[in-house]
Amino acid sequence: MAKAAAVAGVDVAAVEEHLSRYVVSCPLCKGVGQLGVAHEQCRIISSTDAKDGIAVVVVMCKRCGYLMPLAADQISG
Repeated sequence: MAKAAAVAGVDVAAVEEHLSRYVVSCPLCKGVGQLGVAHEQCRIISSTDAKDGIAVVVVMCKRCGYLMPLAADQISG
């Protein structure tokens, strides 16, 4: 298994601004304003090709603990 490459840190303020601008709520408990942002970016890769994938930021609902990916290229900032 290849060692994962180090990734750049996440601009947490930009992600929080994005979440507030689009009023993103938790799909599980519908909580608004309860989302925490991971400080490291990761990738979701295809099961057939490790080179094919998207960069994501993991967002967690502080209310219920639900984890959800947010595509990094969708965040303006």
